[in-house]
Parts: sequence; structure tokens; C-alpha cells
Amino acid sequence: MRLPFDLPFAELSRQRQCRILEAIIFASDAPVTLEQLRAAFGVAPTDENFPQLIRERVADINLELEATDRPYRIVPIAGGWQFATLPEDGALLAEFFQRREQRRFSRAALEVLAIVAYKQPVTKGEVDAIRGVNSSEVIASLLERGLLRIAGRSSGIGKPLLYGTTDEFLRTFGLASLDDLPKPREIDELFRRKAEEFAQEMEQLPAGSSRRLVELIEQLLERSDDRSSSVNATNDENTP
Repeated sequence: MRLPFDLPFAELSRQRQCRILEAIIFASDAPVTLEQLRAAFGVAPTDENFPQLIRERVADINLELEATDRPYRIVPIAGGWQFATLPEDGALLAEFFQRREQRRFSRAALEVLAIVAYKQPVTKGEVDAIRGVNSSEVIASLLERGLLRIAGRSSGIGKPLLYGTTDEFLRTFGLASLDDLPKPREIDELFRRKAEEFAQEMEQLPAGSSRRLVELIEQLLERSDDRSSSVNATNDENTP
């Protein structure tokens, strides 16, 4: 739905643009995407200047927040923008909200999330092969929690379902997009900074989960490489 403005958004004053954008992002309970802003402001998809305009106004808002020593900023999350508190205030918030229930992940859930995040789209059979156990219940739980999604069907025998991660997964781990997924050996630093920055403040992960996920991903990828090597070796032996 287009919002009522007396002028096109691009022709409004910088101050009014910032005020409108800040109000929308502040009031939203989910990241506000560029597509949503285009629709709200009546901006055509062909307008190539609009994305840069929004990024500039977000930067302007953050500069003002920094200048006035506010404890939050607008950050890119899951393909959009959302307010988040600063990491240095994480301990204070964790203490204040310590009685609220945190979202916790079992080892099995972290394993499945790690596999799907790096190998998506992936079938349950492929997840089972890497983990070495049946993952049906874990996948069903992660689907119910909105962290995984059905991404289609494989072209293999029986056309099994394919699974991928969701925007909720990105929000939970503080990632702007899947392109932000680091290499396994970079995860420790990145997830400690991002996951604990957002997860502890937003109470989505318990402290220490980032290190567990790092270790699991490295182990699982090594296990996957070993299995792939074994399969290739077997194929070579069977090749006439």
C-alpha cells in the first residue's frame, strides 16, 4: 500500500525522509526490505537511485544516533533493516531480561542448521548421511520454528524434498544474507561478534552457542569431505 505524501519521497527534505524511514523501521517487528519501501513510497522497480538513497538516509539516521549517544542503530538483517542495540550493552540487557525464556538449540539442531546452511538446497537423506543418524524429528522441529523451509524437490529417485534456511535463520544469527555466511574457520570470530551481539540481546541464543556451531560446522564439513572422498574412491575402483 502506498503511503500518502504530498511529494514523491525523493523530493522530500532529507530531514523528513529520515523521520519517515526511522518511524517505519522502528515500528516494524521484522526487517524492512527495500521492496517494501518501494511499494510504500510508490517508487518504480526501475528507479536505480532509490537503493542508494535509502542507504544514505539509514547512514544519516545512524550518525545522528551516534552523535546523541543512543544505545541502538539501524542494521542490515535478513535482506532488510532493523533496529538493534549495541553489543556493549549486551551484558546489561541479558541481566535485565534474564528471566525471559531464551531460544536454545540442541546439538542435533545445530548440526542440521550447519549442514543446511552450507549445503542448501539439501535433502534429508544428505543430512542423514553427513550426521550418520536419522534427522526427521530435528528437521520437523526446525521447520515448525521457522528456521528451515521446504525449497522444492530433488530430481533424484523418489524426488525427495529439498530444505533451505529462512529469513528467521538469518535474523537469529544476525546475518544480512546468506552471502554473509563465513568460511568455517572465520565463523568463530564472526558468530561471536554477530550472534552474541544480536542473540543475547534479542534472547535468541544462549551464550556460547557460536563456538559450538563453529566446532560442529568444521567437524561436519570434514566428515562430508571424507564421505565424498570415499564415494569418489569407490567410483574410481569400479571404473573399467
